[in-house]
This record gives sequence, C-alpha cells and structure tokens, in this order.
Amino acid sequence: MSEVLAVFVKELKVILREKRLLAILIMQPIILITVFGYAFSGEIKNVPAAVIDDDGSFASKQIISAIISTEVLDIKYFAATASEAVDMIKRGDIQVAIYIPEGFYREIKNGRGEIRVFVDESNFNVAITSINLIERIASSFSRELKGGIAVEQRYIFTTKTRMIDFIAPAIIGVVIQMLGLILSASSIAREREEGTLELILATPLRSADLIAGKFLAITCIIVLDIFNVMLIAHYLFNVEVRGSILLLFAVQLLFLTGSIGLGLAISAVSATQLQGIQASMLMAIVSIFLSGFFYPLESMPEAARLIAYFIPLTYANLAFRNVMVKGNGLDVVFPYVAVLVFYTLLTTLLAIRLLRRKIGTGGVS
Repeated sequence: MSEVLAVFVKELKVILREKRLLAILIMQPIILITVFGYAFSGEIKNVPAAVIDDDGSFASKQIISAIISTEVLDIKYFAATASEAVDMIKRGDIQVAIYIPEGFYREIKNGRGEIRVFVDESNFNVAITSINLIERIASSFSRELKGGIAVEQRYIFTTKTRMIDFIAPAIIGVVIQMLGLILSASSIAREREEGTLELILATPLRSADLIAGKFLAITCIIVLDIFNVMLIAHYLFNVEVRGSILLLFAVQLLFLTGSIGLGLAISAVSATQLQGIQASMLMAIVSIFLSGFFYPLESMPEAARLIAYFIPLTYANLAFRNVMVKGNGLDVVFPYVAVLVFYTLLTTLLAIRLLRRKIGTGGVS
C-alpha cells in the first residue's frame, strides 16, 4: 500500500503542477454542463414565419391570433401573396409561411376549409414542430366552428421528410472541425515531446516551409475523410447535393483551413499533446451544441444564441445546408462565406505568428 500511495501522491503532484491541464480538468465539466443546459433547455420556439390572409374573415383572424399567442412561430411578415412568402423561405428570411385562401370561412361551414403551410424542410425539427402546431390549431377551430379545416403541407426544398437530410451537412462540418483541430492541435506539441522539434530546428528548413508542410499534410488527410463521409451519405443514405459541388467543396476547404489554423495555434501554446487535444475537444464539443447542429438557433436562450454567432461552425453549417439541401448558390451563402474567410485569415495568421515565435526560439528564421 505504501508504494501505491507513493504513486498516488506523485501523480497528484504532477497534475497539480500542470497548470494548463488542471485548468482544463476543472473548467471542462462546468463548461459542458452549461452548454448542454443552454442548448437543450427548452422546446423549439421563435421560428421566423409569415402569414398570407386572403380571407380577412373573423375565422382567419382568430386562427392568426392563436398562432401568434404560441411561442413556436414568430410572425415577422404579413405577405401579400403566397409566391412572395415562398421567395422569403428560399432566401432564408423565414422558415414557415401560413396561407389562408379567400373564402376560407365560407368553406369551413361546408367542411372544406383549408390552410396551406409552406415550410423549409431543410430543418427537420422545425418543419415537423411547425406543421404539428398548425394542425393542432386547425383541429381545435374545426370543433369550435363546427366545420372542417384541413392543413395542406407544401415543402419548398425537399419532400423526403428525413432527419438525415438535415443532419448530414452538419456532420460534415463537425468532421472537418474535429479532425482539423485534433490533428493540428497535437502537431507541434508532439514534435516537442518526441524530441524531433529540436532536430527540425537544426536543419536549414525555414519556418514558413514547416508551417506550410503541416498545413498541406493535415489538409490532404482530412480532405480524404470528407470525400468518404460524402460518399457514404450519398450512396448509403441517398443524401443529395442540390447545389454546386464545387462551391460546396470550396466552402469546406475554407472552413478546414481555418480549423487547422486554430489547431496549430492551440498546439503552439500547449506543453503536451494531451493538453492540445483536450483543449481542441472542448472547443469542438461547445461548437457542436451551440451551432445549430441538433437544435435551431432561434429556439436557444438569448445568451446561448449570442455565443453561437461567434462560433465558425454555425456559419459552416448554414452554408453547407444551403448548398446541399436548398441548392442555393454563392449569392445566398455569401454572408456565411465572408465570415468563414475572416475566421480562416484570423486563425491562420495567429498560427503563423505563434509558430514562428516558437520556432524562432530555436534559432530558425
């Protein structure tokens, strides 16, 4: 027991001496429980929507009031026509449009009242929740008005109604970020631990060559993984890319470069591989649950939503879904691409600065 106790005391001292590791061990569970609590603390709500009321009757106004009184849909627009509302959905301004046709109240009395719901099905959870809400309201008013109200569903981007179509683009984004962070975050720290960094520094190799070489090596490995994920999604689960494959690949490569830059920056300030991997995993997990991977941003608490706007994976997911599921082009995804360009430039320049400083201490220019 004395030997076991001695090892126990020694390991405790090692952990306590590693201030960065100790900080991660203390903060990681606190951050994770906070992130999970914020991301999954409520139901889907505040979904941006529009209403087209061509009937203008007492019944249509009552139904609109019932929709507004819920927290699920947030009526942002009263559109003039159904085509105008559909265009809003395609641009991403709203996700749901409710169309009440002329003669609605009269048709209710004949048992043929109808509400049309146009919905962006690229967000599976939002689509199902919104339709269920309209159907419950229609059923309630059918009983109250002693008539019949049917709900006709019209999907704008797809008719599959499958969760995989919504989740596949986000999975690709997560694969890019996690692999990019993990491989690059352990890169320099591994060289330092294995003693090969000193050997590299003793060669005429320039710092720019070392950084570029690591970027290219990690990029090639992860690009192969991206192709594998996309092939599996397409051939095994029938996930389609409705937009430009070249645009999709360009955005993926842009996001990958930014993730590698962030990982190399983490590696430059990490004393060990373990510290680099732990820090990158923590950042990746926070990004997953606050980027709209499972849960729409509109339904998150305001504090969590504010954090989400500073997470690059949020914009990568939006860009990937717009290209893959909606078939949109650069004119629609340009704002997300602009954010990713800024992210990539920032992390790449930060990585170069930190790595040059680290390498410069070894006498390499």
